Amino acid sequence: MSKETGDKRSAILKSGLEAFAEFGFHGAPTSLIAKQANVGVGTIYRYFENKDDLIEAIHEQEHNVFVQVFGDNYDPQRPVRENFLSIFTGLTKLFIASPFAIKFMEQYYNSPYGIAKKRAEEIECDRPLADFFAQGKAQQVIKDLPFEILLSFCFGPVLMLTRDHLNGFVNLDDATIAAVLEACWDAIKR
Repeated sequence: MSKETGDKRSAILKSGLEAFAEFGFHGAPTSLIAKQANVGVGTIYRYFENKDDLIEAIHEQEHNVFVQVFGDNYDPQRPVRENFLSIFTGLTKLFIASPFAIKFMEQYYNSPYGIAKKRAEEIECDRPLADFFAQGKAQQVIKDLPFEILLSFCFGPVLMLTRDHLNGFVNLDDATIAAVLEACWDAIKR
């Protein structure tokens, strides 16, 4: 892939992320994405088969960032609690620093795209966290609850507070993030 090709594709992904986050999947026409990316509408279709393909490519890109942050904050030598706090601190800070990404991903997982993946039991995108929670359950440090429930005890508060932080209703400084994550830990620990 040439530099120009990579630049155009990257510009389309960035513009798509921002447009979908701001206007929704149905409210963001490809003409708007093309205009923001400074390319012609036809150029989008040189890189992506259709709008669904673009949405899936953005999801994959943002999911890879999530996996990277998870990996950067996970150490198999640390106790489960320390890993939990490190992982979710990293993810919370990622969400705060990436408002378009968090809006996009929340929309994705609450749309037919994410629901279809879940129904097809394609939990590969959840694999790092599923493995982490399984490890904690095997060590009898984390409650023996289904993955989806553990995830909601952790991501629910983080997502809601991140949204409120981005909207100016609450300030998620380091001390507040630490307190919230301690409360989340209390909810899932044995």
